Amino acid sequence: MKLRKTLVWSGVGAVAVAAVVVLVWFNPFAADPAPPRLVTVTRGELVEAASLSGKVEANAQVEVKSRASGEVIEIAVKVGDLVKAGDLLVKLDPADETRAVSQAEASLQSAQARLSRAQAALGIAQMQAAEAKAKYDARVKDASDVISKEELRIARSNWEIAEGNVKSLQSDVQSSEAELRSAQLNLDQAELRLSETTIVAPIAATVLKIDVEKGTIIASGISNIGGGTALLTLGDLSALTVVGALDEADVGRVDEGQQVQIRVDAWPRRAFSGVVDTLSPLGVETSNIVTFDLDVRVTDKDFYLLRPGMNADLEVITGRHAGVLLVPVSAIYSEGEQYYVLTAEGERRDVKLGATDGTRYVVLEGVEEGQQLRVGTSNSNLTAGPGMFGRR
Repeated sequence: MKLRKTLVWSGVGAVAVAAVVVLVWFNPFAADPAPPRLVTVTRGELVEAASLSGKVEANAQVEVKSRASGEVIEIAVKVGDLVKAGDLLVKLDPADETRAVSQAEASLQSAQARLSRAQAALGIAQMQAAEAKAKYDARVKDASDVISKEELRIARSNWEIAEGNVKSLQSDVQSSEAELRSAQLNLDQAELRLSETTIVAPIAATVLKIDVEKGTIIASGISNIGGGTALLTLGDLSALTVVGALDEADVGRVDEGQQVQIRVDAWPRRAFSGVVDTLSPLGVETSNIVTFDLDVRVTDKDFYLLRPGMNADLEVITGRHAGVLLVPVSAIYSEGEQYYVLTAEGERRDVKLGATDGTRYVVLEGVEEGQQLRVGTSNSNLTAGPGMFGRR
């Protein structure tokens, strides 16, 4: 009886499983498999670009420092002002330098007086020497016995003493002239230091930043080991440059004169135009990554919308391909070194690829314009191609 009961229940279980299989298999309400996603082969233009980031800089940017030290008593500009070369920027307290000029002027006057006295004394000595020589010559010409040898010796001695006095006074004059030149140099230097308390614009530019306030005590940029106090920063905004770091992998594709698209967060809906100005020949290694400095000259007519210090994204146009067949990377598959696509019917076609912009490939052979191709086949056992992991 127990065996029979077990057999009965086993039969019921088998019937139930079969019923479930039949219902699932023939369920008229079961959803059809999702159709494959399709893309169309198009003909158009593909633009190759090298991407990098950079920072907007003024054509010329100058950090202004003072050659003199002292207290700021006047700031004649404000941020955003346009200045011409020679315009007043900052003025320092000139009291110390004014006193130095007065002292130098007094020293110069004293040196001039000493020179005048020395020159006058030299003139008198020269006259005395000439008179002594004349007396000696007269004694020499008078050969009479009345003129004794002693008188002749005295006359000659007087003349020689007078000549020696002249030479001594000539030395005094030369010394006084040297003192006068030194006093003049000291005065010139004092006047220069006084003029340096007035800081003027070295170039025509825009005031970008002011680093000091009235009353600030500043250090000289010449005598201070630390380089002195920065007063303000000027920038020539008549032209702008974007300086970026180009990855070494893209150096072979970038050259001077290539067009560049510049984008900044302040104007997200537009791209500014520029051209590659210079590419540094020397790479810079940071964290095992080598980059090359790239200077991009902004040529856009609305360049004034950009501001120095803005971060910018750059795309250097390295190639244009017009009238080519274009296929999204998601429709490209690879098997080893061979690339292929799947038609809408699932047929495999080997293709030859050209350039890419990261989202599309130029297909040189294997497809036709308007042809539909499969993408995103999740049940495929094919090796993922460049559309997923990049071209190999």
